Amino acid sequence: MKNLKTIGNGILFFFSFLWQLPQSVLGLFFLLYFWAMGDIKFLSYKKLCFAFSSKYMAGGISLGNFAFVSTYNGTRKTIVMHEQEGHTFDSKVFGPLYLFVIGIPSIMWAWFGDDNKCYYDFYTEKWANEHAGLEAYHTSSGRCYLIAKKK
Repeated sequence: MKNLKTIGNGILFFFSFLWQLPQSVLGLFFLLYFWAMGDIKFLSYKKLCFAFSSKYMAGGISLGNFAFVSTYNGTRKTIVMHEQEGHTFDSKVFGPLYLFVIGIPSIMWAWFGDDNKCYYDFYTEKWANEHAGLEAYHTSSGRCYLIAKKK
């Protein structure tokens, strides 16, 4: 029975990989690059997504069945959840359109977004948080960070 479940997960992973092909291929390149640089750490496997951390990664990015975060963010459960359970959900929904609907706008927001606004208030980040069961907590000083939603 366990072998059947393993085979089923392998088939699901394969078709998920194909549906998300553009970002999956980029994810494989990231994985190989970090491996070649000699710095990649496996964090977890959830919902058909492998999560890794690397000192060569700044922030985080989700590409198909792969999520990558910085070494520091690898110690922050909410950041890993945001990438692994949030953005990868969107990737599975949008498939080949993910990079245009989520990926590129998210990167542009990270690079050029309004410093006076909470990073997690942008639509791509809100969606990822919703899928991962997270929310942005806003402090009185204007800072924000991720917390798990209260059940």
